[in-house]
Amino acid sequence: MDKENQQQLSVINKVNMEAIEEFCREVYYCDPYTSMHAEHVADLMAGLSSQMCMTSDEISLAFIVGLIHDVGKIKVPHDILNKPGRLDDEEFTIMKQHAEHGAEMLAVIDGAEAIIPIMRHHHERYDGRGYPNGLAGENIPLLSRMLALCDSFDAMTTKRCYRQPVALDECIEEIKRCSGSQFDPVLCELFIEFLEDRFGVRF
Repeated sequence: MDKENQQQLSVINKVNMEAIEEFCREVYYCDPYTSMHAEHVADLMAGLSSQMCMTSDEISLAFIVGLIHDVGKIKVPHDILNKPGRLDDEEFTIMKQHAEHGAEMLAVIDGAEAIIPIMRHHHERYDGRGYPNGLAGENIPLLSRMLALCDSFDAMTTKRCYRQPVALDECIEEIKRCSGSQFDPVLCELFIEFLEDRFGVRF
């Protein structure tokens, strides 16, 4: 087992789960969509990690980071977070700060140290063009790369005030198109296999 996985496994034993749960209740109460999205992403993270034959501890960790990955959005102004249209450059710059805000907020929870980089880097891109640090490839934490897929999938397939959900087959095509650029290509294949098993279809 590599060092990264050993560090992740230790989180399950050390992290204060009561604090995590209370933290999520306080943060997501302010934004019902973000709360629903977090639950969906957590479920997808657990399913994908199971598809990857991870251990029960790793699956639990994947679920936890899915549940808390967007807590930093509580610091994004409401008019930007729920704007019914495309964000302008200034608004998008503010929105992008949520990943770092979340990492900073999580720092107050005992035992959550190893989760912080996963939170911070879940909007990095496989090609290095993401944020906040422009990490690329396997320099991005594995669970962050998984979060990028699960987060994007739920965002595409969920109805928002400014658009209808994307059809499942169109969403799969978008994931394939972004394989190797936005997303880890190996994880893309595994994620699509997971979706095929979940929905009982072949893409």
